[in-house]
Amino acid sequence: MKSDTSWQSIGIGIIAISVFGSIIWALFHEIGQAPWQFITILIALLGALITFASNLQIQIRNEQKPKKTEIYDKVINFFFDSILATKLGREPKSQEELVQGFADMTPDLILWASDDVLNLYIQFRQMATNNINDSSRNPILLFGQILLAMRKDLGHQNKQINELSILGTFVNDIENLPR
Repeated sequence: MKSDTSWQSIGIGIIAISVFGSIIWALFHEIGQAPWQFITILIALLGALITFASNLQIQIRNEQKPKKTEIYDKVINFFFDSILATKLGREPKSQEELVQGFADMTPDLILWASDDVLNLYIQFRQMATNNINDSSRNPILLFGQILLAMRKDLGHQNKQINELSILGTFVNDIENLPR
């Protein structure tokens, strides 16, 4: 999915450069000398468009961040309440409560989660609902990847942590976890 987007961006960039280059070539070819005023205005407009597009992306990201934070907080609390219920002296969630929790969080994740978070959540959900025993994927490690993807989506770099270190905040014997 990500590679499709980058190829599309590369293609659009090549087309834009080609069109821009053709315009410049046509001006030089027809006039015989560089129309510096026109080129200056064209470069200024191009710079303004690039600045506007990047500012728009930053504005959208900043407007979405509070909602994403709220949704990710609900998801994390749901999982922690489910995982740590017995350690906290509470009744574990019933099958119906787990199904309802997944049903409640899925629409929000579909609308607001990043592609990485949503893809990992889909894998986790399929593993949980279909009892898929895929030996290559450990559901606990997958949950750790979801947590890291959520942090990344909220702007964290995650340079010095991985799924094992983040899971180690609530899993005692993380070093014994099968990979």
